[in-house]
Amino acid sequence: MIDLNNETAPWSDLLAAATANAITDFEVEFCESLCQKLETFGARARLTEAQHHKLTCIAQAGGFWERDQ
Repeated sequence: MIDLNNETAPWSDLLAAATANAITDFEVEFCESLCQKLETFGARARLTEAQHHKLTCIAQAGGFWERDQ
């Protein structure tokens, strides 16, 4: 699990970038679910390594398997 409040990871900026770059239904729903998770759990919210990878790919606007190449 990854601590969403880790100072080395700008989670709010990463999530904002991913939300802005989300194109596919999966990406949009994924970002919405993370926003809800943050609202619900706040400082206790955690990400798995897989969730972190997906969020990073979406935030970087490409490279995730769901996107048309």
